[in-house]
Order: sequence, then C-alpha cells, then structure tokens
Amino acid sequence: MRRLAKTLQFLVPVLLLLNALPARADEMVVATSDGSVQVSGPWQAGSGSSGSSSYLYRRSGGGSSTVFWPFPHNLGAGQYQLFTRWSSGPDRTSNATYWVNSDDGTQAVGENQQNNGDTWQSLGTFSFEPGKDQGVTLTDSGSGLVVADSVRWVGPGNAAAAAASPSVAAAASASATAAASPSATASASPSAAAAASASATAAASPSATATPNATAGDPNGVWTVAMQATDLHAGPDAGTDKLATVPQFSYLQILGYQGDWAYVYNPRAHGTAYARSAILGPSDPPPDWVTAPPPAPVASIEEMGRTVGKAPVAFYPVDDKFAYTTSLGHDVPIVVHNQVKAADGSAWYQVDGGYLAAGSVRLPRAPARMLSGRWLDADLQEPAMLTAYDGGRMVMNTLAIKGTIANQTPTGTFSIQRRVQDETMDSGTLGVDPHGPGGYHLEHVLYTQYFTGDGASIHYNYWSSNFGYSGSHGCLGLDLQDSQFLWNWADVGTTVVIRG
Repeated sequence: MRRLAKTLQFLVPVLLLLNALPARADEMVVATSDGSVQVSGPWQAGSGSSGSSSYLYRRSGGGSSTVFWPFPHNLGAGQYQLFTRWSSGPDRTSNATYWVNSDDGTQAVGENQQNNGDTWQSLGTFSFEPGKDQGVTLTDSGSGLVVADSVRWVGPGNAAAAAASPSVAAAASASATAAASPSATASASPSAAAAASASATAAASPSATATPNATAGDPNGVWTVAMQATDLHAGPDAGTDKLATVPQFSYLQILGYQGDWAYVYNPRAHGTAYARSAILGPSDPPPDWVTAPPPAPVASIEEMGRTVGKAPVAFYPVDDKFAYTTSLGHDVPIVVHNQVKAADGSAWYQVDGGYLAAGSVRLPRAPARMLSGRWLDADLQEPAMLTAYDGGRMVMNTLAIKGTIANQTPTGTFSIQRRVQDETMDSGTLGVDPHGPGGYHLEHVLYTQYFTGDGASIHYNYWSSNFGYSGSHGCLGLDLQDSQFLWNWADVGTTVVIRG
C-alpha cells in the first residue's frame, strides 16, 4: 500500500498535467479548437506535441491580431489560478503578452515562449464571475512567433492540479537558486520570476520591499518613471542581454526586486525586463492607454506602402511623445496590416513594430484597370508614387520626384523606348543652354529608362531627396535602390501608365 501511495504521488500530477484525468467541477481547460474561443487575424494552425493540444501561431505584429479564451460559463464565481502553455523554440517570441480581464480589472502578463514548452505555466490568480465578458486575450505583439495554445482555470478547491503545474515547481526552484545564480529568473514566467526575486531580495536584505505576486497592470505593481535614458536587461545583471533602451521619463511598472535591480513591465514593448533601481523615480499611474489592450482593426489592409515625412512609430495609436518608440524617416518601405481608429477618431495604420498615423503613410491608389504582364503605374497625386505590377499582383512601390509646374511629367500610357545604364543628361539636347536659366548638365545618372522621345524617363536622382514631390524637368526620379530594382525588373517595351 505504501508503494502504491508513493506511485500515485507522482503519477496523479503527471496525469493531471496531460489532461488524462477528468477535471474537477472547479477546473476547466479551454483549447484554441473550442468553439467558444474567438480568433481575430490571420493565425495559422500548428500541431501539438508532448500532450499539448493543437495550437495557433502567428508571426508577431503590432498587437491587433488576437486570440480570446472566455471564462467557462459552467464554472462558478470565485478566484482561479490561470495557466497556459505553448510549444517552445528559438523562433518563438520572448515577450508574449496575455491580457487577463477579470473582476480585478485588465492586467497584462508577459511570458517567454522560447522556454518551458509543453508545460502549464502560471499567469497568476484572478477573480472571475460567469456572465461577464471576462477571460484571457493573447496578442500578436512581441518579437518572433507567437503561439496560442490552451488556457486552464484551476479553482481554489483543486489544489492538487495547481500543485502539478511545472510553473509552481519552477518558482520554487528559482527561489532556491536565485542567490547562487542572479540571472536564474530571467527566463522564468513573470509570476515565477517575481516570486524568486522577492525571495532572493528578502534573504539578502530583510528590509527590502517587493511585490512577488504582482503582474503587469496589477494594483500591487508600483508605477515609476526612468529618471534618465535606461537600458533594460534580460536579467538582474548588466552582463545579460540588453532588451531595449527607454528614453527619459518613460513609464515602467515595478513587479518585484532582486538586489539592486527592479523587475519591471515595459508597456512600450508589452514585455518584462530588469532595470537598475537607482535610476527609477516616483510617478503617478500613467494614462489609461498605456496599459490598454490594442484597438481592434476596422479594416484589413495587408498592402505595401511608403512612409511620408519623419513617420514616428507609436506602440499605441495616440499622438503622445511617450507613445513614440522610433522614427522611420521618409520614403521607407513598409507593409500596412490593418487600419485602426484612435480614441480621438483619427485613422492609424498597424505596421510591423507598432502604429503609424495615417498622414505618415502613402498607400497606392487602385489603378483604373489592371494590365497583363509587367507594367508600371505612376500616380502623380502627392506624394507621387510609382508602383510595379505583374498582372494584378503588386511587386513594389516607391515615392518618385515628379515634374514641376513649368516642366510637368506627361500623363497617359507609354512604354519604355530605350535604356542607358550610366547617362549624361544635358539640356542642350533640348535646345536649352545648360549654363542658362532652366539648364542642366548631369553626369552619371544611373539606370535611366526613357518612356518618351523628348527625354522623360525613370532614373536615379542623386541630387535631390524630395521624393514624392515636384522637382524634375518631367522625369520620375527615384533613389538608388529602387531605380536599380526597376532597371533589373523592367525592359524595353514595358508599359508605363501615368495618371494625375
């Protein structure tokens, strides 16, 4: 009997982990294949392994594609420990963001999906009530492949199931080893890492404060600001990988401490990291949009475009200097995934890495009709755009310098007549003194493709960067990379359609 009891001691948790035993009345596993799960965006199906169900995955984007697991309607009101799982790998995101909507509010929890695959990982404990729009949402924000598998609710009466969770054991292990290995918690889930941080800090300094049970957005998490530009690291050590550098006065939420380091949630990246405690200062809670889930798309775009102007990228669609994470600059190729509507009603586009205001984006206007084979469409509406098509398939587009009012780019349907790879352009060939008003003499004009008999062409324009606007004698001027691409792609006879 003792041997049987000892066997069951190890067998029951394993069977619970693999969902091989019937769940108690206060426990429920909801897989992505369940009809109640709501999927938004182009997620793809993957095959499960090691006991996991089939899952969904998506290359990370700006957070607009989501998977929502609702709180099961047949569970009663109360506190539940939440678990989730994923298939791990080096191509997975290291900062997946799960948004938990419960009676406690909306809270974000970050997880590293590169590790701890095919095991239940704790998201924390939350209060739920049936009949409300509550549950767990996973967004496609982050870096790498985002995996959406199952979510598991474990009620207070099911302690055995909770004890079987590997994340609980991981937290205990992390606590035991934190003093010996300061970076041991770097790859643990935020709840496990925070618990380990608190344990290690308390041992080193009994007076140190910590919030071991805090998760991103949790009232127990203390908001702070970086008093100077701050490096965020993967572990509580400057020698660990640098995940990001946040500018001065950026909001961070402290989830716990480990020595001289704070374990923080960084809303700019929807992920967790470590920052030096000494450079963090007090702060009021940030505006609601800092921790708000990404807005739902109002239209799917999935189209190539170009940036206009400085093109600042925001981690949330709001015109606030804290929201901006970088600037792409003018005439940079982008892929627009979705259009979203900001709180003030303005239009924004979701791109890789965040959001761009609609005024910072040029998308191609649809041509009146599509042609067969390879052809070019030049739309002179500012900012002027040149788009290459293969039949009805868009190949590339770019902003182009167009003719001035005095020297307008001709409109109509043309074809490439001749090509000169390294051209010398001289206005004398048109009867205009190159040294007089309106004259020019330009050498080494690369990748020139003439589409009219009087000199209008597509070419590299090295003497101006005013792409998208007036500035030529009727030609379409491009940067070096795009003019070279079209030189290799087009040929004599390629149709050029130009419209105003």
